[in-house]
Amino acid sequence: MSRMAKLAALVLLLAGASSALGACQAIAGIEERTYQPVTAGAAGADPNQPPSQECVDYCEKAKTTCHTALDGTDVPGGVLYLTDEACLATCQQLLNADPKSISCRVQQLRSVSTGEDPDRYCANAGPGGNGVCGSNCQNYCQLFKGVCREQFEKYAPTSEGDDGIATCVSKCAGLTDTGYFDTTKSATGNYFGDTLQCRLVHTCSSIVDSTLSIANSPHCQHAEFKAAEKCLDDPKATPDCEKFCRFERVECPDNLIYESQEQCEAVCGALPSGHIGDTVENTVGCRMYHTYNSMIDPAGHCAHTGPGGDGHCGDHDGGNCESYCLLLDKACKAGFDAKFADQAACQADCAKLDGSGYESGYSTAAKGNNLQCRLLHVSRALTESAECGAAQGAAPCK
Repeated sequence: MSRMAKLAALVLLLAGASSALGACQAIAGIEERTYQPVTAGAAGADPNQPPSQECVDYCEKAKTTCHTALDGTDVPGGVLYLTDEACLATCQQLLNADPKSISCRVQQLRSVSTGEDPDRYCANAGPGGNGVCGSNCQNYCQLFKGVCREQFEKYAPTSEGDDGIATCVSKCAGLTDTGYFDTTKSATGNYFGDTLQCRLVHTCSSIVDSTLSIANSPHCQHAEFKAAEKCLDDPKATPDCEKFCRFERVECPDNLIYESQEQCEAVCGALPSGHIGDTVENTVGCRMYHTYNSMIDPAGHCAHTGPGGDGHCGDHDGGNCESYCLLLDKACKAGFDAKFADQAACQADCAKLDGSGYESGYSTAAKGNNLQCRLLHVSRALTESAECGAAQGAAPCK
């Protein structure tokens, strides 16, 4: 009898056992907990209902079919779930949400042996569905809401007429989706890193925590959009402009800061990169930090992701002037040199303008003799030199 089948057969006995049955064993280097199956709603589910045979069969096949990590390492416990318990619990959640979801994943597992990108088929068979068995964001949001309700509500508050899923999915679209799924801790795996897949890994483990009545599951903190640990990139790493801009434009759709991906990347490339862990420096890293804050409070933080930094990324007292002068020097070098002796002279002149100070806000609709208008046009000037006049105070910025 397979281990999955034994888990199913013993689950009723395990549900009634006390801490004497709390011994664990390691699977893929991660602590394995005693499984108590989940039904709709996850937290507080009836522990006396065993996993369905469909889930037992799926988890056994997933484990034995997808056992090669993306770096080529063989993982006997499989690469789609950290533990057998996490697989069974996640499967039941998916099955409750969509009766056809597991049969779709089993079909993908059957396709692994064809040799046509087995890693992709395994990802399709995993908890996210990978766009074949449902979208990764849709499945992440459904699972995350079911087991990490407190964290879910921070990003996608529910109401009587709104379950929050659509909001969650829209925010999720800014996360990096690798297209593959591997729960290992290797450099190519998804146990760590700022990706949607990492959040799926820890969401699945949160389901097991919820069945064991573990309050404040650490996996829920790893799984949320602004992750506390695990699902983060190295804070000392250099931010990637494409990633920052894609992320920023998704999270601030109603507080438009950049008119296009191209414009955002041009501004990003002209500003100091800094590090991913930056929170107050005049860097791209700081702006990315505020993009995560925008997932919770876009009205309060989207302006901080903009070209000026709004006094939150850069000198508090100097407000937006430090960034404006840096961008003007890059975009309109001849005009800058003709008017200013150096950055200090530019910043002193800038400080006289409306909108130069801390928390002045930012809008791509800005016009008139204010710094927001000049910031808009200097952002354009990085790719369109004809905008340099307006960036220095000509119409419509006069």
